[in-house]
Amino acid sequence: MSREEKFDGMLMAMAQQHEGGVQDLLDTIFNFLARKTDFYTGGGEGAAEKLVNSKFKKHQATAIAKHNKEKAERAKQEQKRQENVEKKRKEEQEAAKMMLDDDSPCKIEEVTDEMADKLEEEWTNKSESSASVPGTSSSPVNGQTEAAAEKKKPEEAKTKEDDDEEDEVEKGKLKPNSGNGADMPNYRWTQTLQEVEKVSALKKMNNYPIIIGISTSTLSP
Repeated sequence: MSREEKFDGMLMAMAQQHEGGVQDLLDTIFNFLARKTDFYTGGGEGAAEKLVNSKFKKHQATAIAKHNKEKAERAKQEQKRQENVEKKRKEEQEAAKMMLDDDSPCKIEEVTDEMADKLEEEWTNKSESSASVPGTSSSPVNGQTEAAAEKKKPEEAKTKEDDDEEDEVEKGKLKPNSGNGADMPNYRWTQTLQEVEKVSALKKMNNYPIIIGISTSTLSP
């Protein structure tokens, strides 16, 4: 414990007993010096006041230096906090901008009546072609001998049997289109690793406005 801190406990207890704060504490100390010592008369005229001013200025300089140091540290911490807040705000703005960018995965494109008719015709043709299952051929070609053809027949029969079993399993399932999606009666959709695209055919409305409702699960005019 340093010399300056030696009497802190006693002085703190005295200060806590003075409801008037520092003013009452100083009044008690100077009253004690006047009553119990020759502080005011022992050093000659003006000596007591000069001593008080000297000690006051000494400890005033220490207190002001400490206050300025703490103030500078608080200002530095506040500046750092403001910089962190501004940095976070900019990061949030950049993230929001990226979400609203034109390269967003989900897009809705407007098509003309001619394009809608063409797409509808393509879907109809693809649906009809998907409904037919191509057969298999087991006849020998390219000059194969009869022995080779006979040897090949059991293999082709087994392959055909496996295909028939696969057809039974796949029967009733919707076949994917060329875009790894599906062709539905009223719309078609395709997908990649980055985006999903849905194209719907709209009927001609004789120049009336069309309002499309979009939700997380439906798309309806």
